[in-house]
Amino acid sequence: MKKILTGVLLGVCLLLTGCERNIFTLPVKENPEALLRFNQPVEYAYNPAHYPVTIENYNTQGEPEQMTYTKPPQRVVAVWQNSIETLLALGVGDRIIAGNGVPDKKFFRKEYQEQYSKIPYTGLQLLDLETTMMLKPDLIVGWHSTFASKVLRRPTDFWHKRGVNTFIARSSIIDAKPRTLANEYKDILDLGKIFDKNERAQQLVGQMQQEVNFAISQAASYKKRPRALVLEFMGKEPTVYGEKSLAGNIVKELHGELLAEKQRAIGLEQVVELDPDVIFVVVTEFNYGREQDVLDRVNKHKALKHLRCVQQGRVIALPLYSIYSSGVRTYDGIKIIATGMYPDLYKEK
Repeated sequence: MKKILTGVLLGVCLLLTGCERNIFTLPVKENPEALLRFNQPVEYAYNPAHYPVTIENYNTQGEPEQMTYTKPPQRVVAVWQNSIETLLALGVGDRIIAGNGVPDKKFFRKEYQEQYSKIPYTGLQLLDLETTMMLKPDLIVGWHSTFASKVLRRPTDFWHKRGVNTFIARSSIIDAKPRTLANEYKDILDLGKIFDKNERAQQLVGQMQQEVNFAISQAASYKKRPRALVLEFMGKEPTVYGEKSLAGNIVKELHGELLAEKQRAIGLEQVVELDPDVIFVVVTEFNYGREQDVLDRVNKHKALKHLRCVQQGRVIALPLYSIYSSGVRTYDGIKIIATGMYPDLYKEK
């Protein structure tokens, strides 16, 4: 049970961000007391009339696939923050036997940290194939990359043949389709159906939609649409979050103008020429807690420090967890972007 697999995908991100500390050396945390509840049969309350329920999700090839549930899953392996935190928000944290891909509970909302601490296996490193199979999951929730050769090492078909359902976050599928709010809403609602937590799922999605509608309704009085640029500092030139990104979709849904929307990267001279009303700087998990250092790459840069948005304090940190396959944390992304685009609207809210 001690074998573990380093999350290679995140490791690449670690190298690119230049983080000094290799957090992949952190061990998987084992909670023997929490594991005891999985060693005896447990019956979770649910409405039998809601089953069987069939959900359309995706396989390793990114193709739509129908999966049928005859009752709520009871032994779940959840990989990456959006998967774990969405399940915690739905109130089914007691079904998670392993929740990996997150280095520490501080990355979760405070109201979910206690639930996370009661998961038998946690930590940034992922359990290997042998250990995962020994845990006898009936559902694995993760990203498309979770089922790649360098993570769990087996495609979705491998698990389906063994009676294990899989759930892949729609926005994590690598293809030409845009990442959208609609995808995040759909994932939450589908997980609500799988676990017979429909009312809670609808409540979570409703909170996000309410925030979007508030910003749109109040912004109608603005004479012009706010011009927003979303950047991440990675490599020689800043990366642009354009029209196919979730951040870009949120900007547009909130009636903002998304700058450089068809670009993948941008030079600093062009940033000056665009003169955005607001710049959102994406902060990856390796820089959580060091947001100001990331923002200073704009605020203190000799070519950018004279921009209007810098002078007006409208260079805003945007955590990656809130705009990439973000699940329930999509609410944070909506709120941060709405506040950055329409600061006057939120002074009294």
